[in-house]
Amino acid sequence: MPAADDPEIHQVLQQTASRAELADLQWLEGAWEGEGINGALATEVYSAPADGQMVGHFRQLDTAGSALFYELITISQVGDTIEYRLKHFDADLTGWETQKQVRRFPLLSKNKDSWNFDGLIIKREAEDRMSITVRVRQDDGSNDSLLFRYRRLR
Repeated sequence: MPAADDPEIHQVLQQTASRAELADLQWLEGAWEGEGINGALATEVYSAPADGQMVGHFRQLDTAGSALFYELITISQVGDTIEYRLKHFDADLTGWETQKQVRRFPLLSKNKDSWNFDGLIIKREAEDRMSITVRVRQDDGSNDSLLFRYRRLR
């Protein structure tokens, strides 16, 4: 679980977050498809920014082509920075997090084509290509990274 899930740590991260505007990520708008977990198909779709946030969803299939899980996503303007937020759902829409729990990834730093959130990195590799690297906690408490490579569909 990312450190930003702890409310006290979340507050400290917000105070030290890199300045950014939601418009910096407007290029994400649209549908993206590519290689996800175990090489299986992953899809992300993002709406245009509106009212201080972009809304998105993610779908991870298994190698047989069945839905493995989903995420509902917002990228939100929080003061003078942005924060990536999500909730996970099984294929039958059973939530992973509690009703009030939201996974939060405050922005730590950015440059022209890379946004480093706490536990999540988005890289724009070309006009129609991006990658997302996610830090995940394993059952034994260690951290691992998952790399998702996408191409723009529309």
